[in-house]
Amino acid sequence: MSHPAPLTAAPVIAFPRAPQAQGLLRGPEPEVLGRIGAPGIAAAIWDRPRAPGFADWIEALPPDHLPDLRMILPAPAARDAVHLACDRAGMAPGPFRDMLAGDVAALATIMGRVMGAPMLHLRLNPVATDACRRFHLDNLTARLLCTYRGTGTQLARPGHEDRPETLAPGAALILRGGLWPGPEQTAVLHRSPPVAGTGQVRLLLAIDPADPGLG
Repeated sequence: MSHPAPLTAAPVIAFPRAPQAQGLLRGPEPEVLGRIGAPGIAAAIWDRPRAPGFADWIEALPPDHLPDLRMILPAPAARDAVHLACDRAGMAPGPFRDMLAGDVAALATIMGRVMGAPMLHLRLNPVATDACRRFHLDNLTARLLCTYRGTGTQLARPGHEDRPETLAPGAALILRGGLWPGPEQTAVLHRSPPVAGTGQVRLLLAIDPADPGLG
C-alpha cells in the first residue's frame, strides 16, 4: 500500500525592502531646496526667519483679511494672483503685502524649477480647523509648504508621531510624496498642527506640480 508523499512547506521568497528616504536636509539658503532629489533625502528645508516687521503685521491682520487663493498657474503669474486675492480679502496695499506676494512668487519659481513643472497648483489659504491633523504622506511627487502666519508644519518619522518637529513660521520646505520617482520609499510624514478651538488662524502656502491634463 502506497503512502502519500509528505507535505513540504513552500519556500519563502524574501523580497528585498525598498531603500527608505528619511533624511532632513536643511540650510539657511534657498539652494537647499534644490537638493530634494539627493539620495536618502525626504525633505529639504530652507530655515529662514520672517522679515522684521512682517511677522507682527501678518499676525495682527484680521482673519477675514487674509487671502484665500487656489488656482493652477505658471510661476510668473503668482505675484499678480496673490495681489488679486489680497484685494478680494480687503487687505490694504503696502510694503508687507508686496513682500508676501513677492515671496510666494519666488517660492513658486523655485518649485517650478526644481520639479521641472511649467504649471503649478498653488494654494494660499487661512487654516483654522484640524482638517489635516493626521500625519500623512501626500499622494503626489512633491509639495512645497510655507507657513506665513501661525504654527508651522510638523514633521515625524513613522512610529515617532508623538515626537514631531514643528517648523518655524517662514521656513520653506519641499517634501517628497508617495509618487516620487525612483526606488526609495519616503519615510517622513507631515501634518498641519491642531489649532481648532485655539482661536489661531494660520496662513499656509502649498505648491504642487500641476497635472498637465489640468492646465
